[in-house]
Amino acid sequence: MKLHSSMKISEINLFGTHDSLTAFVDMEKMCRCQSLTLKEQFSFGVRLIDVRLNRKKDDFYLVHSLADCYEDKEKKVPLSFSEVLKDCLDFLKNNPDEFMVMSVKQDRGIQSRFFFPAFFSRYIKGNENKWYLGSEIPTVKECKGKIVLMRRCKVLPKYRKEHSCGLDFSHWRDQGKKWSERIYPVKLSKNQKATVQDRYGLDPRRKWFKCAKPFLDRCKCDGDNICVHFISTAYRYKNESLVRTAKEMNGYFKEYDLGESKGWFFFDFPDEDIAKMFTEGE
Repeated sequence: MKLHSSMKISEINLFGTHDSLTAFVDMEKMCRCQSLTLKEQFSFGVRLIDVRLNRKKDDFYLVHSLADCYEDKEKKVPLSFSEVLKDCLDFLKNNPDEFMVMSVKQDRGIQSRFFFPAFFSRYIKGNENKWYLGSEIPTVKECKGKIVLMRRCKVLPKYRKEHSCGLDFSHWRDQGKKWSERIYPVKLSKNQKATVQDRYGLDPRRKWFKCAKPFLDRCKCDGDNICVHFISTAYRYKNESLVRTAKEMNGYFKEYDLGESKGWFFFDFPDEDIAKMFTEGE
């Protein structure tokens, strides 16, 4: 798909990973969702990343709920967001015509109104030119060479008036085991929204046929609506890891004719065939 500079990024199929930084993580059966490092994911075509954080004083570390993420398989050094940000900025420096979308969420600890201001102060302040922080869905031209912030943590209205805080996904409704075809809207701004499918508590067959596929069939992406699809689920078969779950979900997806723009997609353990669905013809 050729990307014209005037296109809104909501009109583009973006290939992403769920819990992107879990290649090296505690409690692997329950919490490992990826086999590739972030650098490897970028070379694979991933441009949509899911960052889950825990704040420790002035630093932020990658987690998946109660599990800690690490820099390598030895699991000796906890993975800090500083390392993740460096990899992102290095990629964009080497590929200035590219952009990426980063979902940022507090995934451990008491949800705090101080979380995002501390994150902003530590990683964004002084480097605002490296980020797209607007509340409106940007065009390709507006976010080239930048990280588009997809914020899943709340901030106080006063803080939002004083700072640009990115696309506001903080009102994301938990969907868990709901298996209806209902579309859940997230208001981004006065005239823009996102619609989200994230039935993370369902078994693969029910999730695909009762939720994910019907949502895909019906979703309509345009300049004012981002369709967000989680082709992942936390359901695990007895004594199995999430690898089996992901293989089944990804198998269903590979049989789907993606065709025209359908939105932004998060996967567990995506393979080369899925990557080609997003990268061939670019």
